[in-house]
Amino acid sequence: MDGSIQRVRAVLAGDMPDRAPLFDLLRNDAVIGHFTGEAVTVANAPDVVHTAYAPAIDATRSVRLPDNEETVTLPDGRTQRLYRWTAWTEHVRYESSAAYAAAKTDWIDAYDAAWTEDDQQSVDDYLADARRMQAKLGECFWMPGGGAPGFMGIMGEVGLEAFSYYFIDCPDIISQQLEVYTARTVDWISHYPDDHGIEAVMAGDDICYHSGPFLSPAWFDEHYLPRLARIMDAYHEKGITVMFHTDGNAMPLLSGLVDAGIDGLNPIEVVAGMDIAEIHRRHPDLFMVGGIDVSYLLPFGTPAQVADATVKAIDNAEGRIMIGSSTELQNGVPLDNFLAMRQAVLDNPY
Repeated sequence: MDGSIQRVRAVLAGDMPDRAPLFDLLRNDAVIGHFTGEAVTVANAPDVVHTAYAPAIDATRSVRLPDNEETVTLPDGRTQRLYRWTAWTEHVRYESSAAYAAAKTDWIDAYDAAWTEDDQQSVDDYLADARRMQAKLGECFWMPGGGAPGFMGIMGEVGLEAFSYYFIDCPDIISQQLEVYTARTVDWISHYPDDHGIEAVMAGDDICYHSGPFLSPAWFDEHYLPRLARIMDAYHEKGITVMFHTDGNAMPLLSGLVDAGIDGLNPIEVVAGMDIAEIHRRHPDLFMVGGIDVSYLLPFGTPAQVADATVKAIDNAEGRIMIGSSTELQNGVPLDNFLAMRQAVLDNPY
């Protein structure tokens, strides 16, 4: 859409755009087909999927191509189930908490902070990939993935149940892993060249579920948020704006996240208790991204209900929001409901 990049830049800078930008992840055959005029297949996806973004929305943080649905075996023996627009990977299993602690201690001890030519090449490749993706997306603003303290990766490797045992049995191992991820991320960012070209990143770390944070706010205050602040400082020193992503209800951590230096918050899962008006009242400089429920409203509501929710979200945020689904525009969302959300944005300029 015309003016998308300038529109998104206005939000990032704290200015008022002409209207709310649309931000989403397109994992929806009907939407992609509507804006490209082609039915998406696994074969044509590399040529088709990217072309849907600029006419449909203003910004995104992720572009995925569809897969053939199948189950594959990974090199380490775990299984991975590929679906059309997503994948689920079997968790890593350890025999006991002691075995987990021993394996992670070896990993921590093996960490070498020395910066190598291969490390710099990885940074250069990441920046080149970001430039290529922006070129593919054209007028749609590309927000690449960035670094975070790594909570989601630590928990996601083993799953919530096993993580809960390890958290009780060897809590220091959890904290030490966060420290390695944080130190590495800060070092990584510090090696961006002056002409890195990155305007904003999505720092993703799912730290909440539907009813609140996975662990107590006190634990996050001690072990997570100070490390997040170090990463935010590193990005800001490079002139990069950061949108922090966590699913679930982050309201109990909201002030701590803002104090740590996040500039924006995504995906604003309203059915989990995220309150757009309250977030904006408490932190008017924070921009929000998302806010339209994709668990129930977008897949099962009417176009009129979707439009009403969209207008309400825009009004409640007073211009500090990029409108989109509260995670991704998955295949269960009818085309008419996406078009209703989109049209409500277009019909409500500031």
